[in-house]
Amino acid sequence: MKINGISGLYGLFAFLFFGSLVSYEHTQVLTGFNTEFLWNALIGVKTIILCAMFYIIPMVTRKWLESRLWSLFTSVLWFPYFVLFTILLGILFPNKNLDNDNFAAGLILFFYLFFYPVFILVTTFIGTRLKQKVI
Repeated sequence: MKINGISGLYGLFAFLFFGSLVSYEHTQVLTGFNTEFLWNALIGVKTIILCAMFYIIPMVTRKWLESRLWSLFTSVLWFPYFVLFTILLGILFPNKNLDNDNFAAGLILFFYLFFYPVFILVTTFIGTRLKQKVI
């Protein structure tokens, strides 16, 4: 149960990154911010979250998954939760404007989906090696 919960959390992190890029126009309409400000704010928040995850993932691995090597499976198990959250986003907020072409977001997402499992694997491996209490 713990490994599924942690994998769901990692899938939620990936979905929040993905969802904010895909539903960018919805966010712009809801907030009323201009495009440049909203894009910079989203990238800034995502960078802060990514840096915080360098601390969060090893600590969660050490505390909840008890620094065991089987916790490395979270680098693969996050993907079904990510797909589930993405399908729910498509069902709840369908994009009816198919004329929008956001090529830059596609490249960012492609890089992110390649980098994210490696990121989880490395930080979880660091968390499995933290045997002593870290303050």
